[in-house]
Amino acid sequence: MTNHTPEHHKELEALVNRYRQPLFRFAFFRLESRMDAEDVVQDAFLRWASKPERNIGNPQAYLFRMVSNGCCDRRRRRVSLVPLDGRQPLPAESLEESEALEEARRIEALLDRLPPEQAEAIRLHTYASLRFTEIAEVLRCPVSTVKSRFGAGIERLRKMSNL
Repeated sequence: MTNHTPEHHKELEALVNRYRQPLFRFAFFRLESRMDAEDVVQDAFLRWASKPERNIGNPQAYLFRMVSNGCCDRRRRRVSLVPLDGRQPLPAESLEESEALEEARRIEALLDRLPPEQAEAIRLHTYASLRFTEIAEVLRCPVSTVKSRFGAGIERLRKMSNL
C-alpha cells in the first residue's frame, strides 16, 4: 500500500521540481524522442512514488538509475520494432529541436561505440550534469572507477574523432 500523506506529496513534488529537467535531458539524448523521454521520466517518478518504504538513501541516484534502466528497456524494444527499411525520421517540433535531435544522434552513435560503462559515465556527466560523486552513487561504484571510465571514454572519443 502506498503512502499518500501530505508529506509524501510534498516530497514527491520537490523531487519532480528538482530532477525533472535533468532526468528528461538525460533520457532525451539517450532516446532521441521527447515522448519516450517524458514517459521514462514519468515512470521513474511513479516507481518512486509507489515504493512502499521510503528509505531510499539517495533519491537522485535512485531516479537516474530508474531512468537509465528505462532508456535501456525502450531502446531494446525499439530494436525489435524497427521497420525493414530502417529507422523512420522522428518528427521535430521546430528547427531547433530538429538540430538537437541530429546532434543527439551523432553523439549517441559515438557513445554506442564505447564500452557501456564508459558511455554511461559520460552521459551522466554531460547530459545530466552530475558530479563524479553523484555518478558513483547512481552506478554503485567507487568515484575513482567513475573517473577512470569517464577519462578512458573521453580518450576513446578523441581517438575516434581523429580517424
